[in-house]
Amino acid sequence: MSFAKILQLIGIILVLNALYFGIGKDSMKVEVILLFSGGMVFYVGRIVEKKSK
Repeated sequence: MSFAKILQLIGIILVLNALYFGIGKDSMKVEVILLFSGGMVFYVGRIVEKKSK
């Protein structure tokens, strides 16, 4: 597995954790932070993937 794919996987996991905190824990602040950080990690993975081709 490439470094870019690992970053994308981590980003997806962070977004899923954001969903859990939003629905299960009713913590909007943690949900937004995790959603933003997961999106950014995923996007960095996409950039790395494009540069490696």
